[in-house]
Amino acid sequence: MPKTLYFFVLISFSADTFAITDLMLPNDGIDDSQAFKNLILNTPEDGEVIIEKPGIYDICSTVSLNNLNKISISAKSGVILKKCNNFNGEYLMTVYHSSFINIEGFTFKGLTNAQNSYVWGEQGLLVAGSSDITVDHNQFFDFGDAALRVTSSRWSSDTSPINSYRILVKHNYFRNVTQVTTTHPWSKNYGGTHDITFRNNIFENLRGSLKLASRKPVSKALVEHNTFRDMKGTAIELTYYSDVKITGNTFVNLDNFALNAFANKPENVDVPINWGNITFTDNSIINAKGGIRIKSDGHDELVDETFIKGIHITNNHFLDVDMTIYSEDKYKNLINFLSDGIKEFNSSTVENNLYNLPLDVKFLRKANLVEDKNNISIEKMESN
Repeated sequence: MPKTLYFFVLISFSADTFAITDLMLPNDGIDDSQAFKNLILNTPEDGEVIIEKPGIYDICSTVSLNNLNKISISAKSGVILKKCNNFNGEYLMTVYHSSFINIEGFTFKGLTNAQNSYVWGEQGLLVAGSSDITVDHNQFFDFGDAALRVTSSRWSSDTSPINSYRILVKHNYFRNVTQVTTTHPWSKNYGGTHDITFRNNIFENLRGSLKLASRKPVSKALVEHNTFRDMKGTAIELTYYSDVKITGNTFVNLDNFALNAFANKPENVDVPINWGNITFTDNSIINAKGGIRIKSDGHDELVDETFIKGIHITNNHFLDVDMTIYSEDKYKNLINFLSDGIKEFNSSTVENNLYNLPLDVKFLRKANLVEDKNNISIEKMESN
């Protein structure tokens, strides 16, 4: 049985004694940062921390956690971890070089309340250089940058550029934040996260995207059964990720693309990176100002492989996707395969999609080696 610690005391462990060391109380206006941190750090391996009493816990500096193993950190309904107005730091909470950690049931609240406001560096939860992490049934509100960033650690050896593995993000709610991302912001030597899953989350009113991005080759991501609604930016961005499956999601009221996959900027990378094997299947895109954009290459990109392979867009519904806001004709398609001629597409399909076409919008801009078959226009179905 896991060892369980409750919210109202901090327990420190020695060989055979327990001692009360501090209090952590909601709604008292007192900084709970150190108390919360101590509570977690004094939890033994295979232990569980539960914050039971609902209310606002004031977090005035980053709760920084390192080298944890096999700990569950959870909260009952109504527990809010809120940044103080004079918050000292960047992230509300960081988890470095840890494994088998579960974070569940919290409301994380930032300081960026204004709509359409980007406050870079005002961030929520960071998971870095860690493995087997689950972020489950939390809520994230009002972060001007990343509400959740899962990436490599800046303190890991650059001989292993991908050092976060097996991350599960499920049943969370994100609102009025800029992004949820794997981007490594500190140098060119590190990538994103290998084997990351986003399942059954709601992304609402994001100014940016769910962004799976890397500065080194990285693979394996699953985005399934999520809802993206009232998005101000692109719903999903992919940069140098391979072996990605996006399936069973609903996209409603988008101000930009449902999916935008592209190469990173040349100044952000120092080695050629090959990417591909992206599947976008069984999704519904409803009332959007963008469909899908796949851009194979960029000016001055470092290249060793000249093809992007395995892009499969199948069995989706595109309803009322209006591309007429774009002035360039190359974007006036529901699905756009674009290349500067450095990398071409190969072994890719657009198949069995159902769609309607607003005025002056075409279904597909495809490359020579992209197979297009059995896509059906709703207007043609109705006329028959």
